[in-house]
Amino acid sequence: MNDTPRDLTASPLKIEWDKILCSRTTIPTLQVVVNPLLRRGSPIHDRAFAELRRLGADYVRFVPWFPYPRDSIAELYPPENGKTSWDFSSIDPFTIDFLEAANGRPVVLNFSTIPPWMFAAGHTVPYPEDPDQPIWNYQVGTELGDPTLKELSGYFARLVSWYTKGGFTDEFGKRHESGHHYKIDYWEVLNEPDFEHETTPEQYTARYDAIVSAIRAVDPEIKFVGMSLAMPGRNPDFFEYFLNPRNHKPGIPLDMISYHFYAVPAEDESLEVEQHTYFAQADGFLNTVRFVEAIRKRLSPSTQTTINEIGVIRADDLKQFMPGHTAQPIPDAYWNLAGAVYAYVFIHLARLGIEIAGESQLVGYPSQFPSVSMVDWNTGAPNAR
Repeated sequence: MNDTPRDLTASPLKIEWDKILCSRTTIPTLQVVVNPLLRRGSPIHDRAFAELRRLGADYVRFVPWFPYPRDSIAELYPPENGKTSWDFSSIDPFTIDFLEAANGRPVVLNFSTIPPWMFAAGHTVPYPEDPDQPIWNYQVGTELGDPTLKELSGYFARLVSWYTKGGFTDEFGKRHESGHHYKIDYWEVLNEPDFEHETTPEQYTARYDAIVSAIRAVDPEIKFVGMSLAMPGRNPDFFEYFLNPRNHKPGIPLDMISYHFYAVPAEDESLEVEQHTYFAQADGFLNTVRFVEAIRKRLSPSTQTTINEIGVIRADDLKQFMPGHTAQPIPDAYWNLAGAVYAYVFIHLARLGIEIAGESQLVGYPSQFPSVSMVDWNTGAPNAR
């Protein structure tokens, strides 16, 4: 081994900007996950949404996330005795602020949480009165209580009607008026089903078909994103099953699929070591993309792809749910590294022909995955990501 330092000034980097490697159109974008710092009145609400509007990204993904049931579930309790629990008072401000910040650009909405009362477990959930208090263990059960899926699909159809058709008629025939007439370009059906409710490919495909059919009856212009897998490398059967048109009802569109990537270091790694871990894991993920692309092209070549959660997560974030955990400071250089990993993944996704690459996420903060945030959670100002 030659330990003599190299003289980098002797061979300066030459960039050939006019050399075309390939022609691709891959859209860079991000996701916006609902959490308390995006609530009206928070110290960074105005700045965060202003920066989102200023960014002007297409196909931003909006996800009312499950730890906050009052912000993500519009019908917390089952309809019974002629009464329903439909309530958008906590959900609407987030959704409206997001849609207004999108400023007419195409969006992807994902109300991912199935009301827990729909599952055969039939358990009663003690939702916290404070909508900002997260709960993590209320999504139990794997089988839905209604095997016809009419209960499930009706819920999502009413959600869409609330935002696109000015309101909806509930299970007992009562009209609920919203006054909203927004355009929803894509509806993503559920989120990380390989984690949530341990959904099988067969269960998910049946639920996708039912939800898509019901939403298309409300708004036939909406397109759909399917799968949204958390661990694509571990679930090849999911792709094989879902992307096979023979496993769907006639006429069900397979417009787009989605899946996610996060690089995560070991707990004892310094930032100097983390950089090698992140890029090595990124290369592994890109191999997964190539594998998935081979399945997609074989079974459903017209289906597009969005990798709509791309990011790095510090190991400390994974301990945030432990009692008494105190978040460790994040060095400034980390944000540069996180941005570099996204750029690296984006370039390779573009070369592979992936249509959309979405970074995760607009706002994180201590107790809510601070290391994935794209803005300073104290000020709302963008960071290097």
